[in-house]
Amino acid sequence: MMSNHDDPTVLPAPALAVPGETCWQISRADRYRALIDGAAYYAALRSALIRAREQILIVAWDISSTIPLLDPDAPPPDDGWPIRLADLLRALTEARPGLDVRVLLWDFPMLYASDRELLPAWRQDWNPHPRMRLRLDGTGPVEAAHHEKVVVIDDRVVFTGGLDLAPARWDTPTHRLDDSRRRLPTSGTPYVPFHDMQAMMEGPVAARLGTMVRDRWTRVTGEPAPSPPKADLPSPWPEDIAPDLEQLPLALARTLPAHGDTPDVREIAALIAADIDAARHWIYIEDQYLTSQLVADGLARRLQEPDGPEVVAVIPRIWDGWLETATMGVGRERLLRVLKAADRHDRLRVVSPVLEGQGQGKMKVHTKLMIVDTIAMRHGSANLNNRSMGLDSELDYHLEPGLPDPETGEPRGEPVRALIESVLCRLLAEHLATEPDRVRETLRETDSLHAVLDRYGDPAVRDLAPVESGDAPENLVESMPHPVPGDFEEPVSAERLRDVFLPDPLPTAEPKQTRRHPYRRALALAGVVVALLLAWRLVPVDGLLTVESAAAWIDGVRGHPLAPLGAVAFVATGSFLMAPILPLMVANALVFGPVWGLVYNLIGTLISASGGFAVGRALGQQGLERITERYDRVRSLVAALRRHAFKTVLFFRVVPVLLFMVVNLACGAGGIRWRTYLLATVLGQLPGIAVLSLFGAGLGQLIQAATWTEAALIIAGLVGLVLLGRLMSWAVGRRRPAAVTGDDQPG
Repeated sequence: MMSNHDDPTVLPAPALAVPGETCWQISRADRYRALIDGAAYYAALRSALIRAREQILIVAWDISSTIPLLDPDAPPPDDGWPIRLADLLRALTEARPGLDVRVLLWDFPMLYASDRELLPAWRQDWNPHPRMRLRLDGTGPVEAAHHEKVVVIDDRVVFTGGLDLAPARWDTPTHRLDDSRRRLPTSGTPYVPFHDMQAMMEGPVAARLGTMVRDRWTRVTGEPAPSPPKADLPSPWPEDIAPDLEQLPLALARTLPAHGDTPDVREIAALIAADIDAARHWIYIEDQYLTSQLVADGLARRLQEPDGPEVVAVIPRIWDGWLETATMGVGRERLLRVLKAADRHDRLRVVSPVLEGQGQGKMKVHTKLMIVDTIAMRHGSANLNNRSMGLDSELDYHLEPGLPDPETGEPRGEPVRALIESVLCRLLAEHLATEPDRVRETLRETDSLHAVLDRYGDPAVRDLAPVESGDAPENLVESMPHPVPGDFEEPVSAERLRDVFLPDPLPTAEPKQTRRHPYRRALALAGVVVALLLAWRLVPVDGLLTVESAAAWIDGVRGHPLAPLGAVAFVATGSFLMAPILPLMVANALVFGPVWGLVYNLIGTLISASGGFAVGRALGQQGLERITERYDRVRSLVAALRRHAFKTVLFFRVVPVLLFMVVNLACGAGGIRWRTYLLATVLGQLPGIAVLSLFGAGLGQLIQAATWTEAALIIAGLVGLVLLGRLMSWAVGRRRPAAVTGDDQPG
């Protein structure tokens, strides 16, 4: 049975990919292969690299010299070439006098340093030879990333998609939880299953992207561009890899941010919008983030239509730390709420992989792919987040049956439709523990992705389960700006800061709080924390979270060479993103002890306070008005600042009646002097930081206490610290500035 979407006469009109509007240009791949998961990509890449003769060009968001390109536990190959990336490139360069290797890597900020090779441009691994060079690209806006993942070999073969040549990416389609081969190359630490896809293409598209990389090399480095390889070189395409399709027309689309006099390029965003509008039966998404406002609006509109398409989104339930949760996690939770509210006809399925009956959150989905019926497939480096729509540099390719071949002017039609269907069926079959042919049969029979999800999948082996709840805490979802910092759609100028940090519509003012005893809440919170720790020590735990493992983890973090930088960034970034600052400081002191915990907490606090003050200063008077509309108490703060700035800042530092970041913004927008603000911040925060640091260090000692007598003494000390801190805050609060109490008389 053939359904409507398989009718080769039904093509979108006009074409979705239009050069200069929704794409950069139309090109062609003489051969195309979808490489699903890292093991397939890395093996194919190694085979192609070994066949390189004149030029290897790599554009990377992240890269590691030590990653193996083959199964690390398999016997070494008999071809004599290394399996580690940098070793292989160096050996090829030394063996072939005509070969030139160039790597262009994003000049990443220090925030990413703990997950990457430090100072890659200075490493001998990457610059061992005049014809093998790595350079850093930091030419775009400061908040933007160079995000493409491209390898061009001899202008004949190109690899592009979402997979970085970096640690924790290699995996097989089985994604076994106990796969010992899935470990970091330097430390041997295991990592979670990882799912992604890369495309291998041969032909004119490789030459086009080779020219793009060479032009960027010159622009970024100021060095002369390498010459293009000779046109008559043999193809590096590995002989043992059969193409999915030959003579494939395709569109290339980009995102480039505005910078200086250069306007932005938003072809990918335009193409995504066109794809969503063209869908008739289904929209299938695999994406790492799913936070884009453009995507939310488009999908919500289609879900509201009585005869709109089904939407199936495969997403991960794993985040790389608290910062990613506070940014992309918040954005995704907001998008999912919009889509669920729009899903009037029960056509939305948001799902996440389940492996071996272990529930969600065991596999990282990193793919950046959208398939619309069998009439369009977009794949590349761009996530469906705001950043990829206008801020980061991105490269996608786009397939559709109606695209004309650049040489013949004729579309391929049905073969392209079959290729799109094949990729979709391979992906769903992998996730649902079945065969692609069975998925294809069900799709053609039912015209429904939902039918495939309902018919296949075994929770004990592989499945796609509904995502029922969000990953981001409710307080972050409600309090973070929109869009969240870290997921802007374009570079943010000082003039637009007020719109980022104080968006309309404004929330209602803070409700009045009932008067409580000055230390009752703090004692209750401290009691809960101590009780949880005691319960943890009393209840036997057969797993990872034991007293011994917690102590070992603390020692490991404390001994890491980047631990001081991470501790400072933890407090500075968290408080800047409006997370409660008190638990951040306690956590730092728990790990690093009272002295270094105090030092790191103070430095991080001052960095965050300075950043918030600078943002407030940029917001200016209009920003001040919007802050006071949002928080009733800020009016009292501003009124007191005008009477006695130093005393007011000191009071609000000692008595935390407002979020730390709100005080920072208000002080900056209020126009007080920088030196006054900084001095009052240091004096006001230091006693509280000291108390919190001692409290956190006490919790660390309680975790590792050897006897109950020792634990009881520590608990008594913790209670005393809480009482001291709250009584100190209460004493200062009795002397609050006049404008805070409502008394108009100067104090």
